[in-house]
Amino acid sequence: MVMEVAAGLLVFIIGLFTLRSGMGELSNRESERLIERLVKTPFRGLLTGIVATAMLQSGAAVTILSMGLVAAGTLRFADTIGIILGSNIGSTLTVGLLSLNLDAFGPYLVAAGSIAFLASFFAPHKRPSSVSIKATAQRRIRAWGLSVIGFGTLFVGFGLMTHATMPLASSPWVTHLLLQAGRHPMLGIAAGTVVTAMIGSSSASTALTMSLAKAGALPLLAGIAIVFGNNIGTCATALLAAIGGTRDVLRVAAFHVLLNVLGTCIFFLALLPFAKLVQSVTKDPVTQIVVAHVLFNVISSLAALPFSRLFARLLTAVIPDRRRSA
Repeated sequence: MVMEVAAGLLVFIIGLFTLRSGMGELSNRESERLIERLVKTPFRGLLTGIVATAMLQSGAAVTILSMGLVAAGTLRFADTIGIILGSNIGSTLTVGLLSLNLDAFGPYLVAAGSIAFLASFFAPHKRPSSVSIKATAQRRIRAWGLSVIGFGTLFVGFGLMTHATMPLASSPWVTHLLLQAGRHPMLGIAAGTVVTAMIGSSSASTALTMSLAKAGALPLLAGIAIVFGNNIGTCATALLAAIGGTRDVLRVAAFHVLLNVLGTCIFFLALLPFAKLVQSVTKDPVTQIVVAHVLFNVISSLAALPFSRLFARLLTAVIPDRRRSA
């Protein structure tokens, strides 16, 4: 069972990276230009972060891209705050799609994407002057093929994890462990943080949480706590990318951590009312995890948006510029 869960998680992660690769090839340049032009105000930065994350299918990738633009001097640290807030909202898209129960269509999407990917190598051209046009068309067809392959592989991996975790619902020790996480949500937060930091993807760890909920092996409080931890664990990628960076790059990573840790602390204090709110929206365990994930990211990002300039001043004071030696 452990091997099946690990295999399903591995397939999901491969699909996620394949989807990111295809979407990134289609939109990486567009994303950079979009980010550079549309961050003049925090609200516009928020919208930019949402769109860029939807295009690249990775909140961590958008955060690291923002850090790179800050390091290059293209953006100021204050400009990135809205982007990070938006990337947290945009990252809910993948998790939301998984709730649509499209597992059975996964293999067909993989097959369709594979056909498009292979067809890109045989795109016809008649004139020598059309070589560059042909190459561009080939790259776009190949990128779309990769994107569809990755999209289908996500559902295949999610289906494998769901099938593998079904026996967990009748496992006494797993039930006891998850009930303890429900009674002591700090355990769930810690578990979500560690797992996400290890696999480097909050979408993958949230998908695993959804598969446990679908198997009936996860109490709602434990699932919500794990979702909170997933959001903290995703900061590990940004922290690693900030090593050796400029002060502004460190501030970007620090804000990413601050946003998710502060949001988790506030939501943790209202955990029971929040769980009741989620239950009032839907009774389906999988959809409850999705709703908790979406509400956490949307509410925390929108609540922090009016204080974006305050956060910028605070982190600039906490992480001051290096003093130049005389």
